Amino acid sequence: MTCKKHIALLLVLSLVFSSKVFANLALSEYRLYFDNRTKNNSLMIRNTSGKTLDFRLVLTHKDMTEDGALIDVPLSEVTGRSAKGMLRFSPRRGQIAAKEVQAIRMTVRKKADLAHGEYRAVLRIIASESQDPNASGISIKPKVAYSVPVIVRHGQLEVSSQLINPQLVTQNGRSNVLVWQTLQGNRSLYGDFKILDSDKQIVGEIRNVGVYTPLNRRKVFIPLQTSVQGPVTIQYIENNKYGGSIELEVPMQL
Repeated sequence: MTCKKHIALLLVLSLVFSSKVFANLALSEYRLYFDNRTKNNSLMIRNTSGKTLDFRLVLTHKDMTEDGALIDVPLSEVTGRSAKGMLRFSPRRGQIAAKEVQAIRMTVRKKADLAHGEYRAVLRIIASESQDPNASGISIKPKVAYSVPVIVRHGQLEVSSQLINPQLVTQNGRSNVLVWQTLQGNRSLYGDFKILDSDKQIVGEIRNVGVYTPLNRRKVFIPLQTSVQGPVTIQYIENNKYGGSIELEVPMQL
């Protein structure tokens, strides 16, 4: 087999098996949050498969684009706003037996002169099936990963937001409402969007939308569940579980 064909085969196998491995992991939390009163937090990783999984954890930083994508950023560019240096967690690697659970514990240690504001990091959970010590030959073990945002807030925080420029668009062959959400302040936003018709019925919805500093606006695509004509209301409610209190509404004609 040629080198190019061998690489192509590896890519195909990785795509085929990745979704299976991905489905074998379940997390108790998909976001870790520390406020002024919280120093410790944790999440549980559950292996729902019938095989032992190897895992390792990596703390990194990602910034958000206006399209909502999270991209890697060198730490040299996020000095003064990354939480990576103030977080400790364990274990960093290990194995989870079939149907078993592994607890990951995280602690935040803030400097005495820490400036007021929000600090972020991303906890990457990378897993693959454990290597069988009795197996012979080449064994392909595709790796999959979850990215769990870690939010650390300190001191006095202020934020304001608006929903602007709503419009009807088509994305991936489906009707969506596109709206820009603005961000002004020293903390991020995280909440849910609904589109309500004139009878206050939900005709579109998207949950768990974040807007991260230093971004000052991002696009939000809200898929419509049915064909709608006439006046609607775009509603946003911030998640109070993570320190949110903002509620917004903007009218729109479809």
